[in-house]
Amino acid sequence: MVSIPDNLPPYVTFEAAARLLVELGIATHATGDTIRYMARTRDDWPFGPGDRLPYINIANARTMETGILLEYFRKHPPPTGVRGPDKKPRAKPGGAS
Repeated sequence: MVSIPDNLPPYVTFEAAARLLVELGIATHATGDTIRYMARTRDDWPFGPGDRLPYINIANARTMETGILLEYFRKHPPPTGVRGPDKKPRAKPGGAS
């Protein structure tokens, strides 16, 4: 079980959420883009329009309630070691064709 500090901010941005997940050991690697991708693709993502919890706009940044976000990731941790599909073919080593 992950130990959650008492002094967390009430709301986090996508970037701050990624750093927090790594610091708490919930994810081995995460970036703001990682969290944004999950927000767009996961059907059970807790924030957003409709019946979901609202994002809170603070200084032109969308933020999420920290406690709810951490609870979500405890139940649905991000995958480890998984890359998305290549956007273009990889170059062969040494530039050979």
